[in-house]
Amino acid sequence: MERAGVFLDELAPQARRIFEYLLRNPGRGFHCTELVDKALGGSNGADPAKRVAGVVYGMTKAYDDSGRRYPFYWWEAPEGSAGATYAVRPSVAAVFLAAQLGQREG
Repeated sequence: MERAGVFLDELAPQARRIFEYLLRNPGRGFHCTELVDKALGGSNGADPAKRVAGVVYGMTKAYDDSGRRYPFYWWEAPEGSAGATYAVRPSVAAVFLAAQLGQREG
């Protein structure tokens, strides 16, 4: 759980909002447009695929500092479509939710 806390501590606000949205809905895949609308409050005129990809790229320090792989998966859109789909496994979500509770209690 310590590495989960390291990852969470390093997240920028937009990255935290996306990751927490995934954590609240483990096992479900979300297209980038839904993440922009639900977790980031709308596109602000930006391409949703690029906006989410930029936020994920911004998680690099958290990823590096944790010493682990990204705690979520993403899949490219089928050919002819745009944007990726993102998801977190229920078991991974449980670890991160426990780490968040530990941070609040500590």
